[in-house]
Amino acid sequence: MSTPETSSLDQSVLTDESRVFMRQLFARFPDLQAYATMERDLGREQWSLVVKVPALSGDPDARLVVWVEDGGEPGLAFGGWHTHASVWAAEPRESSQSNDLLDLVAGIFSERFIGCQDVGGTAPGSATILDLAVEDAVLNEITSEYSPGRVRLLSWAGRCDGSIGLDNYAQVAASHPALQPTPQRRRG
Repeated sequence: MSTPETSSLDQSVLTDESRVFMRQLFARFPDLQAYATMERDLGREQWSLVVKVPALSGDPDARLVVWVEDGGEPGLAFGGWHTHASVWAAEPRESSQSNDLLDLVAGIFSERFIGCQDVGGTAPGSATILDLAVEDAVLNEITSEYSPGRVRLLSWAGRCDGSIGLDNYAQVAASHPALQPTPQRRRG
């Protein structure tokens, strides 16, 4: 697989899907325009939107990347985890998919959603995202039968960053108020 060609943003050469999503993204998060570029695979005529935003915490592993696939579907990566609009969407209607993905961006910025990477075990570095509005989300993750019992948490501003496991859960959770459940409703 070849490395895609990258260029500064020129809306006139973007795919139609990129332009539509770009308008939605920048209407909600105008500051992200400063991080927008475009990419295309070799041999392609049109370009796709790519927005790479460094984390407020300064941690390069907690960078947020939003893009539009060649086929027109928006995607998002945070830390080692990624999703696509059709996967993340609460409803299968295409009109709600982009909005749901933009809600996810807002949730990452507010640290409602944090990255979670396994430390050790059979799949070290395996990543997911946790919704801190779900009661005991972190505890449920580290006690899952698939978890090695220790994870690295990544958050946008760094307030929830750190390594947490069964041995230090109570101590770490008590010193990180952001890890406590919030009264928000569960997604979905």
